Amino acid sequence: MKYQSILCATALILVAVQPATADVNLNLPKNAEVLTVNGKPAVKSGNLVLADGINQIAFRYAAQYRQQADSVHYLSDVLIVRFDASAQTLTLTLPAINSARDAKKFDESPKLTLSNTQDEAVSFISDKLIKNGIQLGRDFEHEILQYNLSNHPASLNLTMNTATTQPNDAIAPVLASQPQIRQTAAVTSTNLIAPAVMSSAAAAVNDKAQQTTPATTPSQTEISQMLDYWYKQANDSTKASFKAKINKE
Repeated sequence: MKYQSILCATALILVAVQPATADVNLNLPKNAEVLTVNGKPAVKSGNLVLADGINQIAFRYAAQYRQQADSVHYLSDVLIVRFDASAQTLTLTLPAINSARDAKKFDESPKLTLSNTQDEAVSFISDKLIKNGIQLGRDFEHEILQYNLSNHPASLNLTMNTATTQPNDAIAPVLASQPQIRQTAAVTSTNLIAPAVMSSAAAAVNDKAQQTTPATTPSQTEISQMLDYWYKQANDSTKASFKAKINKE
């Protein structure tokens, strides 16, 4: 009996001296399509559980509104948000988009708010991840890496590991603060390691290979967005012909 008491007391002491773990819980609106978290592809789930410190998320705002008798699918540019927080529950809020006017206004000047449980504003930096041309089959992980390696407002602080001097060796970027990410509370956090950045010669070979690689299958949201875009470009005759084909099917 005395032995068991000693064990219980020891266990309590060990629990008491263990450092308390704290996380940042980020509540996201359901129409926020998260693409990357701290430079890595995001798990398609709801809210995020992040390690304390600097974190960066890239996402798109997917909304739907009525325009006369038609349903319009809206998909924003890729937005980047970087913030510094510890042991807090934060909520990201997006404005309602109920019309083409709202969508245009958001495209021109995205209004985002980040607040804590006391409804107090939390400072953050936001930016856009712009890619001109065809938007299908984008490699968001590669794009955000290139963004973070440049001097952009919401980029993470990346430093280059130049321990090797061989000209053809890959140079691996490392996050200075090494942020960690967890998608759910039950998942153990892992250190973020950015993908390697190749030398110019290797990058040229890789770019050439990417040009010959077929694009990945677009999502239904992207397909819908492209259909909406081309439909708006068509004249009345083409629209009527298109509707007739749809009705036949």
